[in-house]
Amino acid sequence: MERTVEQGYALNCSGSSGGVSVTVDLYQNSAFGSHTGISVETPEGEYGGGRGPVEDPLFSGGAVSAGIPIRRLDDTGEPAGEAVVTGTYTAAGKPARVHEVTEDPADHYVITRGTNTPLTASVAAEVLGERVPLTCSTAFAFDLTVTRVTAGRG
Repeated sequence: MERTVEQGYALNCSGSSGGVSVTVDLYQNSAFGSHTGISVETPEGEYGGGRGPVEDPLFSGGAVSAGIPIRRLDDTGEPAGEAVVTGTYTAAGKPARVHEVTEDPADHYVITRGTNTPLTASVAAEVLGERVPLTCSTAFAFDLTVTRVTAGRG
């Protein structure tokens, strides 16, 4: 049996401005570090990038801040600079109880207990010379205890 306490944040946001469409995923987990991912579409082509796991916090004291290196998603894979995601977040409701039991392919049961707290987030991405306001479809903080137990089949 393995037990971890996992606290952190998750945002999935997207938006368009000036012909630039952006989708961003930001995830911070006290047990597994911070992860970022970005997809950018422009009339000139597609770009993308990500980082993780890294120790850098993405969420701190109500502020969101992430620098994500991007590159062209073509045969060249050329670096195209950095996307900078900034903004704010606040709790937008009471914590909701979480209790999930799932079976993962590695012959384990995963039992997740704790809370998810909805967030209101106001974020934007500066990418390829364009400021793109983002709307977040997923925005929550989590405080979970995750237990992995061998299923005992064989």
